Amino acid sequence: MPFAIAVSLALVAGSAVLTTAPGTAGRWGSIVIAALALFTAIVYAGAAIRRSADQH
Repeated sequence: MPFAIAVSLALVAGSAVLTTAPGTAGRWGSIVIAALALFTAIVYAGAAIRRSADQH
């Protein structure tokens, strides 16, 4: 599960940088990519938590 947390944190941080960087802020493409990254982080972390709970 630590790997899943690291990946999720990286995706969240990347999407935050993408949507707030002066060169990409406000562009619809960066917003869509950031939203997909956040969705992926939520699903990936949720799956890791569920797998961890199933093992115990």
